[in-house]
Amino acid sequence: MGHRGVSRIAACSVAVLCGLVLLAPRTRYEVDGVSMAPGLLPGDVVATGWFPSFARLQRPRRYERWILTSPDGTPAIKRVVGLPGETVSILDGDLAIDGHTLLAPPHVLAETASAVPEATVLAGENDDTDGRWHRSVSLSVVLDDAAFAPTERRMLLPVRDVGLAAMIRVSVVPPDGTALRVRVRVGDAVIPWRIKAAGRYGIVAGQLDGHLVGVAWPIAVDDGRKENIRSCLPPQAPVTWDIIGPRSGGSLSASPADDGDGPPLALGLGISAAGIPLGRDDADAMIEHVAAWRDLLHRPAADGIVDWRLGADAFFVLGDFPSGSRDSRHWGPLGRSTLRSRARPLD
Repeated sequence: MGHRGVSRIAACSVAVLCGLVLLAPRTRYEVDGVSMAPGLLPGDVVATGWFPSFARLQRPRRYERWILTSPDGTPAIKRVVGLPGETVSILDGDLAIDGHTLLAPPHVLAETASAVPEATVLAGENDDTDGRWHRSVSLSVVLDDAAFAPTERRMLLPVRDVGLAAMIRVSVVPPDGTALRVRVRVGDAVIPWRIKAAGRYGIVAGQLDGHLVGVAWPIAVDDGRKENIRSCLPPQAPVTWDIIGPRSGGSLSASPADDGDGPPLALGLGISAAGIPLGRDDADAMIEHVAAWRDLLHRPAADGIVDWRLGADAFFVLGDFPSGSRDSRHWGPLGRSTLRSRARPLD
């Protein structure tokens, strides 16, 4: 009797393990097309999480990339932007939820932003009075072109969401508790940070989704995550902004009528150490990278519809490259049952 009980327990355990084996494996998908560029490009591989069958119990969150079943029955990868009960709108290139502009967090910007290759980085002169050193970025009109889609044919539009990204490495901080000061100029605004410890830091600031934003963070030497060398932002971008304010004054937005002959856009990076001279060689050794970025420009579908009301079980999904994506602008909102699992890029 005892042996039979043990045998039954063993048999049940084997059955459970077999069931887990069937449920646990991740499914891999190779990216085909540029709808999620620049974060995901053709040939990249994404996967479901472990136990993908349990994804049905998960509630999709805003900005997550999900593998879904498109209306024609084929799998696709899109980003969730609208949640049940909301009204999603596309207004002047920005996304709005229930009439309020949706501000993308830094880690999402790292996946959607593109470098501005025509930006010119200029080294400023050292001011010996307080050891200041700066770099400035000169821009004219920034357009929503796409280096990853060279054969695409469309009318380019000006992008107003632009900013500066930098990586600096601090080997030695000033003595006596004096912090190294880092400033980013965005139009007429200046965003300051103080660094009191040696290390490597990422800095991002600019005008985004109707706001002035900025964030600085220490970059871990090795936190187990693979650095996204494709992103024009520093690695390990955080999930929240340090600074969120009203859009800065200055010439950081362009109108379709702008022919590019107006004043350049004002972006700049400054480093200073109060009372301690900071020469050109010291500053150049600190600055690993300075670049201008631009956010994606959301475009409505060809039918001109710009507002979608979501039902109680509906989600609105978009591609990160609007002109190369078929998504909820064309299909309309999708039911929860069409979303299979979160898409996780493989290292």
